[in-house]
Amino acid sequence: MGTQNDCMQSCGAKEWSAGEAGIVLPPGLPQPFLLRFRREDLHIMAFFSGHPDYEAVEAMIRYRGDGTPSIRAILTRHDQRQIDHVNDDDLSAEGHGVTRQTCRRDIALAVETLPGRRHARLEFDSHAGEPVVLDITTVGEPDARRGGISDPGNHSPNTSLPLMRRRASALAGPQTAVFLAGRRFEVPVKISSGPFVALEGYFTEGHIFGAVRAGKISCRLKTEPSRMAAGEQWTLESNGRDIIYRIENSSPDGKLRIARTDTPGESIEAFATGDGLRVTRIGYLADGRLQGGLDLAFDEAGHFSLAMEGETIVSGSAAVKRQAGTAVITLSPTQPEWAAAREVRVTCSRDGDLVTAVTTIGRG
Repeated sequence: MGTQNDCMQSCGAKEWSAGEAGIVLPPGLPQPFLLRFRREDLHIMAFFSGHPDYEAVEAMIRYRGDGTPSIRAILTRHDQRQIDHVNDDDLSAEGHGVTRQTCRRDIALAVETLPGRRHARLEFDSHAGEPVVLDITTVGEPDARRGGISDPGNHSPNTSLPLMRRRASALAGPQTAVFLAGRRFEVPVKISSGPFVALEGYFTEGHIFGAVRAGKISCRLKTEPSRMAAGEQWTLESNGRDIIYRIENSSPDGKLRIARTDTPGESIEAFATGDGLRVTRIGYLADGRLQGGLDLAFDEAGHFSLAMEGETIVSGSAAVKRQAGTAVITLSPTQPEWAAAREVRVTCSRDGDLVTAVTTIGRG
């Protein structure tokens, strides 16, 4: 197998200019970002007061083909750390390598449509073995006027850059409550106007979620392309399984389309350069669909954007700095305002056949 520089020379790759779109990745790791994307049927959530450790519980729910729910239930601590509780193999696998705590649990869910409102009851044991119940009844039917982009507030500021869009939402009604270890905790009032009372809880029908996660990718590089041509591939080994990125085709202007073949849905658009790939887009699909999904794009020099289903949600500046055998990729969000504190830094390094990417999130 030739060296990466040999490969680039044989392909006639040019040196990258700082004025061109894209970011240049170091050789050996074609995709260093911990990206997540999922379409969900429901999202339910309630804040509550009086507990010494926790302040909110929520669940993101997608129904499988057999009608059973795949659930990620989340407890938020007062210090804003979040713990995921999942009942699904795929969701459990998404917890591998990320800084965020994830544990496997059986989760019970009952959802019913009542006249003019919705009701859901979620039950699971916490990471510490505490029985948790979220019982939510809405004050009306989910309304698209209450949809839109969600502001995550300060939740998980150092483990996630999240993107969330609600299709139609309703507020929680006075019957809503949270129970932890058998004790009832009240949900604060959000709106009180005459007979109308709504609590700080939410029931959403139609929810899409994307994220860049903090964590670590560590792989053994088994093979890499001898030339940048269709059919050539990178094979990396992590936790006993192969991760394969294959070049599918090259356009007349030299743009490569690279697809991950061991897991469907992930693709890369890039140009070969003198010492790596100049990546212009990373796409992440889900649910077997051929379009939509999450897109991390570098369409302008020094700029990045994150979009879901074709809608740009987060954007800002992008930079790559090489030092002491490492490459540090920095994504600095400027829009929307809530994303500005969640700067993403990915430190890529290579030692022989070991390639590593460590992602941290947050400023300072």
